[in-house]
Amino acid sequence: MLETERLFLRNFQMKDKDDCFLFMSDEQTCLDDGGYHAFLEQDEMYQQVMEKFLTEKHRYMIVEKESNRVVGTVNVIISEDREQIASIGYVVSPQSRRRGYASEAVSEVICHYFENTQINKFLATSFLYNQASIKVLQKLGFTCDGVIEMEIEHAELGKLDLLSYHLDSRSEK
Repeated sequence: MLETERLFLRNFQMKDKDDCFLFMSDEQTCLDDGGYHAFLEQDEMYQQVMEKFLTEKHRYMIVEKESNRVVGTVNVIISEDREQIASIGYVVSPQSRRRGYASEAVSEVICHYFENTQINKFLATSFLYNQASIKVLQKLGFTCDGVIEMEIEHAELGKLDLLSYHLDSRSEK
């Protein structure tokens, strides 16, 4: 478990599924995260996603200390062919945004990996329209590498370009 002043960052537990549903049932959050539609109910497909979360050792639940509720998630995907590089993604529940939780949580996870693993570079992407995500990446010191054209199929907008970012351990703030 990782910890900041206001947050715990820990592995998913099945008791988190209701808190996760708060952001996974929000259509705009899901579209902004990966261009997919939100879950309408905690059905069998939702349960399968939650069971997958149990197996992901590099997924961190963002737990607000004050309420002890999961308010988001940070996911680290370590490159299979280049073990010193990882991708990072994050989601914060609409009710918990604009409090700095995303940058606080992502910063702590990145510091942990730079200090305790062979990871020396993080990659991240964002839809061009997602200014909130772009601001988090900029605040954390990520460098924009440019546009990746027609990279992802968005459920409502079709094929969309992504902005690509990186952060080296040497350039971390």
